[in-house]
Amino acid sequence: MTRLLLSLLSLLLTVAGFIAQAAGDTKAIELLAKARAAIGGEREVARVQGVSCAGTVSRAIGDRQISGEVTLDLQLPDKMLRTETISPMGDSALVITEQGINGDTVLRNMKTLNTPPGAVIRMPPPPAAGSEAEAQALRNSRAELARMTIAILLTPPSSVPVEFTYAGEAESPDGRADVLDVKSGAGFAAKLFLDKSSHRPLMLAYRGLAPRMVMHTQSAPNPQAPARADAPPPPSDVADINMYFDDYKSVDGVLLPHHISRAIDGQTNEEWTFKTIRVNPAFKPETFARK
Repeated sequence: MTRLLLSLLSLLLTVAGFIAQAAGDTKAIELLAKARAAIGGEREVARVQGVSCAGTVSRAIGDRQISGEVTLDLQLPDKMLRTETISPMGDSALVITEQGINGDTVLRNMKTLNTPPGAVIRMPPPPAAGSEAEAQALRNSRAELARMTIAILLTPPSSVPVEFTYAGEAESPDGRADVLDVKSGAGFAAKLFLDKSSHRPLMLAYRGLAPRMVMHTQSAPNPQAPARADAPPPPSDVADINMYFDDYKSVDGVLLPHHISRAIDGQTNEEWTFKTIRVNPAFKPETFARK
């Protein structure tokens, strides 16, 4: 299975043009039904209105690898929050970041703990309220919510309606996958790869912004030294991004992936390994509140 996931990075997509045109929507509906049956069945999947996943995260920042803890909270139809706690400086310093969405509100927060004396950790600030950057951040957050719910539950959130059409088969040395195009009128687009044998989701491929996470450290300012402006964060580029899903385990009657990795232009950028997943947890009211 692992070799199949990795080889899908360089697969050649065999688009069955005539078949897709003749029975595109019908074929897509059939494959989605098989996929939902494979992870627990329509009734069990429909019962899931929220999940809380907790585990570890590993991420590449430049030529460095950092690791920490991650929690992914998702509440349909329009709430999601990813919380990460990492030690980017290789010592006791902790950086806690929160990113997500609650309806029309982008959730973004960062705080640091145990920062060494005289050191400052800087990350790009959130976009200004009412700016185009904030509007783009909202679109990006909605797209990420849609990607996660489609990949995990094979159902888009009602806040991001999409259409599924059959796109053909993907061939690799280790097997085959059925491919569905996923699109919405708001510009959302992705390809969902379903294992030909198990029918479970293998990969979600899309074009998106590849964040360049950079953390600057500097000594405490010297009052006698001239002021120095912080360098702006480097721009993000549009790239080919693949999300892989494996290590499926049953949670309350539904098979959910406990390992998710993301590759940017063919290079693995981050991995999440979930130790626990709870279905339909009772989220606290402040879980998805802007801080």
